[in-house]
Amino acid sequence: MNIDTLELYKSIRESMTNVTIDGNDVSGLVNFNAELVDKLKRLNEAMLCSASFTVYKDDTRKTDLTVNSEISDKHYEMCNRAKIELSKQSSQGNNYFICSTWTDVINYTDYLLNPVKAVYISDINKILTKDSKDKNFSAYLNVSKVCNLVKDVAHTSKGNSYTVLCGQPLDIILSIDNSALTAEIDISFLDELLGKDQHKEAINSLVREALYNLLSDLNPKSRLSHLINNFNAFTSKLLVSYEQYVRNYSFDKVRKEYQEKATEYIDKINKVFDAVATKTFAIPLGVWFAASQIQTTKSIDSLQFFKNLSYCVMVTFLVVIICWNLLGQFSTLKSTVKEYTDLFERLGNELKSDQKTELDTLKNDLDTRKKRVFWKLVATMVFAIILLGFTILVAYKALAISELLTNK
Repeated sequence: MNIDTLELYKSIRESMTNVTIDGNDVSGLVNFNAELVDKLKRLNEAMLCSASFTVYKDDTRKTDLTVNSEISDKHYEMCNRAKIELSKQSSQGNNYFICSTWTDVINYTDYLLNPVKAVYISDINKILTKDSKDKNFSAYLNVSKVCNLVKDVAHTSKGNSYTVLCGQPLDIILSIDNSALTAEIDISFLDELLGKDQHKEAINSLVREALYNLLSDLNPKSRLSHLINNFNAFTSKLLVSYEQYVRNYSFDKVRKEYQEKATEYIDKINKVFDAVATKTFAIPLGVWFAASQIQTTKSIDSLQFFKNLSYCVMVTFLVVIICWNLLGQFSTLKSTVKEYTDLFERLGNELKSDQKTELDTLKNDLDTRKKRVFWKLVATMVFAIILLGFTILVAYKALAISELLTNK
């Protein structure tokens, strides 16, 4: 069946007179001609009319024919009317449907979940589609989206009853009355919300919670109609819940990020000094070695004097190398501080003022660690220079004592 079939059915149905309805059959009189026979053949193939019909000459019955009978011009000359029998309603499960009222459409759960593309309603003698701009058809499509929402968030189903679990089970029966087709439903927010790939499971949980809060005190049969009639209020509360969730989600995401980054930067700051700490042990060892080897000498031309000088140069070189390393660590420390300061500033802009306490605490802790490492580096450099001075002093004293002994 297609839209042409609906148009064909409509053209015959609206031309019928003396209409009689008996169960699922509609009978009546129409003009008898070749065009009618062709239409009946096509409707019969679609199982929408009886193959047999009776022909009349005015009010006098002449004979019974079928759509497959050999009908000649003689039949058309002798008869001018035919009594035909149509199906009042087409079979279900098709995208195109024929029925008497809107109730016939919404009584079927399948048509609530899978809306028809077009429907012919004989009581109003109209074919309705989404392009017909009919308020009832537009409302019907929106109602279908609400029904699919219930289906999608339900955990179990049995027949036309769907069960949503939210602490306690909530049964919703997909059954509505005609009043649902007059409800003004704004479905745009729901389409936008359900179209999001992010937070999909969270959105479903929020929908279940909102359904439970709205419908838990009602009879299962009336819950769907109540949801439809109060759908705009339902979506408003759902929007508030979703915005609250997004804020909390964003905070948790930012919180996780700055906690992980804080741990990373603590490690980086500690490594600034740890990277050179082992090397600084070479200074006291070098000074100890030099001090133990320096001896008094009688003349600056002596071999011992040049040995003493070489020890001083060795210690000086060692101290200079270590100080260069320490100066490089100052740059690393400065770069690390700038990195976490910029990061925490960015993350702080994503948080509300009452959510920044932990972030500020972590930043203050990093600043404190930075200061400690900074003063460790300074103290190490000062200590290295002092040890260098001590080595030079020892060498000087060795020469001074030697001169004093010579003068005596």
